[in-house]
Amino acid sequence: MRICGYFDERYEPPAPFIRTTLISRTLKLEHAIELHVDTGAAASILLDKDVKRLKIDISKLRTERDLIGIGGLLKTQIIEDAILIFRSANGPPIIEKLRLLVGTHDPSKLSLKEREAILKLPSLLGRDMIYRFKLMIDKLRNQIYLER
Repeated sequence: MRICGYFDERYEPPAPFIRTTLISRTLKLEHAIELHVDTGAAASILLDKDVKRLKIDISKLRTERDLIGIGGLLKTQIIEDAILIFRSANGPPIIEKLRLLVGTHDPSKLSLKEREAILKLPSLLGRDMIYRFKLMIDKLRNQIYLER
């Protein structure tokens, strides 16, 4: 079963993305999201832009840990009951359960320019999900997919 992605040409060089639907019963959440495929990220994580867009109340989530990465120090919480539903190119939807990190930066510690930049960062599909599949990225053929 294959989950097809796409290259977002707004990035230089173009960045690989996968579309999915995020569901959390405890947060009463069911929304489409686009995740940047990031083999450098240990864990999949929703970042500030999607947290804001999905109106996630992080006070309802258990604090996980602080991380350091692009954008500086990042406070993380966890969605314990996250489900990602991927549309399969050649079969039924693929349903994956995970403990999804939710990361937010402290805006009081950022300049206006930094806040604007942080809100452009995409949420990430990390190795915790990537390793469940075979990952194929072939920019010459304009193909990206996860496959079982």
